[in-house]
Amino acid sequence: MKTKAFTSTVSFLLFMLILVTLYSCQKIEFPDPSSLPKGLQGSWVETSKGTDTIIFNSNKDTGGFYLARGREYYNGYLLPKIGSAPYAYIIKTDSIHVVSGLYSTFLGRNYYFSFNEASLTIKIGKFCKYIDVNKSTLTFRKIK
Repeated sequence: MKTKAFTSTVSFLLFMLILVTLYSCQKIEFPDPSSLPKGLQGSWVETSKGTDTIIFNSNKDTGGFYLARGREYYNGYLLPKIGSAPYAYIIKTDSIHVVSGLYSTFLGRNYYFSFNEASLTIKIGKFCKYIDVNKSTLTFRKIK
């Protein structure tokens, strides 16, 4: 009797594990680029994991953006994940100068930058060490 109950419980848990695994393997769906406004201003999601978002506040070559990395509980409080921060930027021909708004020094660094307005994608050098992608260049796609 106990073995049958144990077997059915294990079978149910295995079934649930398979369902959760299949659900988590869904491909990220991005909106059609033609339905979105042109330019940098808006929200951009990192394409390989879909967990990090850059929010540009203007279409200019200089300005600010915010890196949103989601939220986590710390000591019972729901707070932004480490690395979520405002950044200042200056776009040059094929690079972007990025300065974090959280550091007391205003020293920034230059990173690779490419903006494809037709497909609404940005390729940018990995400017934040907390982004959990093992690539030196990140690809972001506009979502709104």
